Amino acid sequence: MLKRLILGAVLALTAIGGAVAQSPPRPNVIVILADDLGLPDLSTYGGPRSVPTPNIDRLAARGVRFTRAYAAAPVCSPSRAALLSGRYPQRHGFEFLIPEGPDAGNEGLAPDQRLFSERLAADGYRTAAIGKWHLGSTPDRLPTARGFDRFFGFLAGETAYIDADVPGVISRAIPYLGERSFRRVRDWVQVGRLQPGDETLEILDNDDRYLTDVLTDEAVSFIGESQSTDPYFLYLAYSAPHSPFQTTEAYEARFAHIDDPLQRTYAAMISALDDGVGRVLDAVERSGQAENTLIVVTSDNGAATYLGISDCETLSGGKLSNFEGGSRVPFIASWPAHWPQGISEHRNISQMDIAATALAAAGLEPALPLDGVDLTSALQPGAENEAVHETLFWRTGQESAVLAGDWKLIQNSRPGAVPWLFNLADDPTESRLQTFARRDVVADLRGRYAAWEAQMQAPAWPSKGTVQVFQCGRNSFQDQ
Repeated sequence: MLKRLILGAVLALTAIGGAVAQSPPRPNVIVILADDLGLPDLSTYGGPRSVPTPNIDRLAARGVRFTRAYAAAPVCSPSRAALLSGRYPQRHGFEFLIPEGPDAGNEGLAPDQRLFSERLAADGYRTAAIGKWHLGSTPDRLPTARGFDRFFGFLAGETAYIDADVPGVISRAIPYLGERSFRRVRDWVQVGRLQPGDETLEILDNDDRYLTDVLTDEAVSFIGESQSTDPYFLYLAYSAPHSPFQTTEAYEARFAHIDDPLQRTYAAMISALDDGVGRVLDAVERSGQAENTLIVVTSDNGAATYLGISDCETLSGGKLSNFEGGSRVPFIASWPAHWPQGISEHRNISQMDIAATALAAAGLEPALPLDGVDLTSALQPGAENEAVHETLFWRTGQESAVLAGDWKLIQNSRPGAVPWLFNLADDPTESRLQTFARRDVVADLRGRYAAWEAQMQAPAWPSKGTVQVFQCGRNSFQDQ
């Protein structure tokens, strides 16, 4: 009898141990964020002036190409705050671009807004932020205070890609920007490294390497260190193809057929970015963890079309506008172990969904209620016809927008401003006004917006001013 009891206990423990051993491992998470990259810029989406991006195409072949993905703001820092928090930036007053410089004060992503990097790190993930931060510079707002074990990059909104005097470097000055940031500002806009508990950038003095390549080197090195059983989260925020417009002769030589010098440099910058994505994918493959690594490639907002780059034939408007070219962004995601491969998904999604998806994949609950949703659930068989988001909202000062299904309302609270209503299903370039033909839809969307706005906070700091932006035959007012 005693032998039977002992044997039964051993078998029970073996079964329990087997169940634990067979539980699915938590995935690695990689978010690759481009800067001012338009959806029509990529061959993955096939715009009339798209740049060949074979590596991003490769990711799409192993995953999902989302055609109606949106940033939560059409400009850098509020969009990034929404991506990392999974919440509308207006919930915590992050409505405008943050002031920059060593004396910028306490503007930025508030410490009480929990990032999904913090949640993952607290549960054993190894974490790294590489590239552009642009979410605050005080000690409590640095990446190493927000769940990242390490940071390599720059804290401001832009910096030079390389010293302009290095042989073989091409720097394109344009009237709007001139030669701004072709050289890094030593006391602020500088590339360096932060370690936990260290509030000072360890400056990278070697300026003869191209920044896009440098950031990729750091990312590949981090992935190569990932031989432990602990999963990792890599946030790789490239500055490309944001100004200043700099590239190398080697990259630009790929596009000798493009006559316009600025567009040629812009294409070269995107091609360098795509090379970086390819090297990251190769590093993940070498690690043997490709099947269980969730990878997202997206952009913080649309292209800066007002500078004469990208195109307006696929989408109207661009960065700083609430037209589709400003907030609709490329979004390619792959998780081969759990998601379908090689498909296009046309429902409205948000970059806020990245936080919800990563936390759900890791089996974690968010620290605060999220506005994003778990995309894994939306991609399961049988959920194809269910809306991921019933409504999405934007607000930047007096400018706002509402999207519900195919209906898009752009409005301005200035006296006498007429709202613009478009149906994106048959009018993706937002050229046919439906405001007066569908007053019922206007009233419905305005009601939804009012209910949403009542839950939001006032801006935590004032805008830097209002600019009128002309692009794609349209103009809009943008508070910054």
